[in-house]
Amino acid sequence: MSLTAYELSAGVFIRGLSNLKAQLMKAEAHAVASGGGESALLDARLSEEGRMQGAASDSPGDLHRYTLAAQVHWAAEGARLAMTQLLGAPRVPAASDARSFAELYQRLDATMSYLRDLVPGDLEAGLEREIVMEHRRGSMRSSGHQFLVAFAIPHFYYHVTAAYGILRNQGVRLTMGDFLGNWGAS
Repeated sequence: MSLTAYELSAGVFIRGLSNLKAQLMKAEAHAVASGGGESALLDARLSEEGRMQGAASDSPGDLHRYTLAAQVHWAAEGARLAMTQLLGAPRVPAASDARSFAELYQRLDATMSYLRDLVPGDLEAGLEREIVMEHRRGSMRSSGHQFLVAFAIPHFYYHVTAAYGILRNQGVRLTMGDFLGNWGAS
């Protein structure tokens, strides 16, 4: 049996977001136990360099620039927006306004619910669709398949991995098992 577009896209994103939510739950427990506070952890970045650069960074993709809350937001939004691209639907990014673990959980749950409700056949058709990505340096064209494999999945894991790194850097006891989750489950 070969992989379907749904398994390769929505399935991968649901699994990654589910694992990210489990990591955040450990982080929340860590914040309570350490007395460090929720907002300090959600505002943490990979390095102080990112805090100094803040919004003035020359590189919008700079991994160090974004807070934990922003990394979680863009992991969820990246997954959702990738699916809208494949489906040919309008791309309307949601605001990055979550300021608590509860709000991040809600964002993750809403995205996972959206992904679970997608019609697998619609995604199959999306692999053949021409995708045009507009950005400040112009635009890029690709097939849906190329977009998914070369951009959407790596972009998603860029933010998931950054969130994991921030949590580890802040002393949250996470292992590779937390990142991978229950990979043997069907």
